[in-house]
Amino acid sequence: MQKNNMKTYKELSNEINEVLGISARRAVGRRMKLISKKASTKMKKKLNKMRALTFDKAKKRAQKAVRNRFMQKLVGKSKDLKTLSLGQKANLEKKVNKKMKSMGAKVQALVKKTSKLMVKKHRAAKAAALVAKHKDQHESI
Repeated sequence: MQKNNMKTYKELSNEINEVLGISARRAVGRRMKLISKKASTKMKKKLNKMRALTFDKAKKRAQKAVRNRFMQKLVGKSKDLKTLSLGQKANLEKKVNKKMKSMGAKVQALVKKTSKLMVKKHRAAKAAALVAKHKDQHESI
């Protein structure tokens, strides 16, 4: 049963995708920080590592990676995106949105290429996790 104050995944993802104000950005950050510490979230993450990556999830990750690449290019190699202030990040998001819209099909081609890389990366991580899991089982015996 869902509580009234809980947001659905679609609402949450829409909230993240649109350009947020400073207070809303901070609220999302606090919520994500709390969620990441929960044991249930950690367990789900571990289980998802073992599952095959669907095309939709790979595409979503690729879109995020391409977006971050554009952000990094606009800021410059010397600056770290994490050290930017909230206002700078908001302005950067607006610029990136504008640039990505103007590029159109090129962005989609980059996303397609990157999604293939995401699938390969996920398979490698899955294999490494399986090896680690088997090592732990053999050590405990």
